[in-house]
Amino acid sequence: MDLYSFIHETIFEEKDKYVRLFELFWGELEQDGFVITDEAGHEIDSVYKAVAIQNLIGEFEYRLYDVVNETGFEDVVDYLAKIGISKEEIVEYCCEDENIDTFEDDEDLIVKNGLDYITEIVSDKLLECFCADDLFDYFFTATYDFVQDFTFDFEDVDEFMAFVDSNSERLDEYKEEYSSVLSWIESGMIV
Repeated sequence: MDLYSFIHETIFEEKDKYVRLFELFWGELEQDGFVITDEAGHEIDSVYKAVAIQNLIGEFEYRLYDVVNETGFEDVVDYLAKIGISKEEIVEYCCEDENIDTFEDDEDLIVKNGLDYITEIVSDKLLECFCADDLFDYFFTATYDFVQDFTFDFEDVDEFMAFVDSNSERLDEYKEEYSSVLSWIESGMIV
């Protein structure tokens, strides 16, 4: 199974609008060795981290637009089931990580705690790879409906980045307008 393709086709392309943002983040996380999709045995970890990115985008949208953040632990279970990984295997993965709270006997709670923890470490990693101002710009560009002769059909990450760079002054104005959202990013993007 090609985990890289599965994650891109099933998780990242779920919402066309965010594909380039996912590619930007995922590319950086792969380059840094934080996610591994070309070796067997990393399926659960990689899917958790991909869903964590979805969760962070959802949280950004919630804070900026008051839109419900629908990404949850059920997504982890559903995506992994598509590649033949059972909920029991996910729970076992969580129980092997001492940082994930598994004191309860509730499998759903264990999987949710796993997503909460992974989202937290993905947040930390993104803040290690990108500054808070840049993260705001990337999130905002991917989620905001700019009213102009422009579509969100970026050809690739380079075109996405070029748009961000060419609109830096305008994005700075949005940072001032949504200072609480920037503060959320700066304080670790706790979901």
